[in-house]
Amino acid sequence: MQFKIQNFKILSLILGALLVLSLAGSVWLIQKNKSNSLTGSVSFSLIKPVSAEEIYPLFICPCCGQPLDKKNVCCGEAQERIDYIDSLAAKNIPEKEIIIAFVKKYGLNSLVDTNKIEDIKQELVKFAPVERPIISLAPAEYNFGDISQKEGVVTAFFEIKNDGKSDLIINRLDTSCGCTSASVVFEGVEGPRFAMAGHGIESPAEWQVIIPPGEKAQLKIYYDPDVHKDFRGFAIREIYIFSNDPVDFEKKVQIELNQAE
Repeated sequence: MQFKIQNFKILSLILGALLVLSLAGSVWLIQKNKSNSLTGSVSFSLIKPVSAEEIYPLFICPCCGQPLDKKNVCCGEAQERIDYIDSLAAKNIPEKEIIIAFVKKYGLNSLVDTNKIEDIKQELVKFAPVERPIISLAPAEYNFGDISQKEGVVTAFFEIKNDGKSDLIINRLDTSCGCTSASVVFEGVEGPRFAMAGHGIESPAEWQVIIPPGEKAQLKIYYDPDVHKDFRGFAIREIYIFSNDPVDFEKKVQIELNQAE
């Protein structure tokens, strides 16, 4: 009888150890799925991949502002974005990972549904390094008021600050119209001017400015009313700043004006 009891105890210990090992293996698999995901969500690897055709209409063409459509490509930039989506979809990765990869390359403002911007930012914040650079811009907008087409180019300044704990690297600017261009002024030196691609000013391919933690720079905006000589009335233009901030990698400010004679 004592021998049977001892055997039962040994068997119980073995079964308990196997249960512990099984639970540990499950935890390891969950953690592995977390680390393999771009956004950190568990079980991304179990989500059925989507086709490129399902992704195209989620993003706008930078030229015409319409959703991307492979059957109706209006410019080279739209084709580039479509080709990029094709390359991501070919990897059979989930929709959310494709979206995040796309906006990291082309900016959050490329989304058709702007309500998704904050959701994506929240995902990025969860997994951003504590020591990350943090870009801040002030003010968020500037109103030129009435400007005269006859008097030519007007300028405005925005303050850029690195509120993070590592170097902020700005490597590209963009604007919503060829009439608007921008540059970064750091330590008294103005960098090259950027404008909407393919609309007059050709933006440099390789350029960057490094702003240490706590330091400031200036974003200088140029508006040329002569680009649209016959235009009269109210206008809004947007300027985009791309940096290595892993959350706000595309920061936006805007200018407003009323163009008169």
